[in-house]
Amino acid sequence: MAVKKIYSKWKIYFQILLWILALFVVIFVYLKVDMFLMNQTIVDKRNLLATQTQELESYKLLTGYNKLQAVKILEEKQSTMPWSDHITQVIQMLEDIKKIDTSATGTIVLSDFNVSLDKITLKGQVSNLSLLYYSNDGQWVRSLIDRFSSLNFVKDIRIQTYDRVGDNNYYEFVLEANINNNAGTGNTTK
Repeated sequence: MAVKKIYSKWKIYFQILLWILALFVVIFVYLKVDMFLMNQTIVDKRNLLATQTQELESYKLLTGYNKLQAVKILEEKQSTMPWSDHITQVIQMLEDIKKIDTSATGTIVLSDFNVSLDKITLKGQVSNLSLLYYSNDGQWVRSLIDRFSSLNFVKDIRIQTYDRVGDNNYYEFVLEANINNNAGTGNTTK
């Protein structure tokens, strides 16, 4: 005769709760170990960050590092200038001025022409101030300022001074213009 084991409902509930409790204990232990390992990883990363920050600070104290940073800043702000094109345009403009018919319009004499990386200075004499300022496309008359304005790398054109020379009918002038270092490159200075 076989003996039947009868399980009571309470014993089944107790075993289920015991398994659930064991499962929670295993999950709890797993999470505690995982948090411990995660905290160790965080501590290791913080130590590495502190070490790298200290090395970076020591590099920043070096003179070469500061010079390198200054050069990087200059390189970001500087762009290449097509000076060969600019010089060709200036020479063409000066050749056009030489070809002006002086019998009808007056005389333009250029005496000093200086070009630097940031400014153009032109000294000269004119027999009439209209040669500096007056333009009329219908009569093919272009002022000296308009000729400079046609150069795409020149900005802020101004006649710095002009003075009458003695009893002569000539005016000495100084024309200045700033150079747009980014003309034709599509960049703007920062």
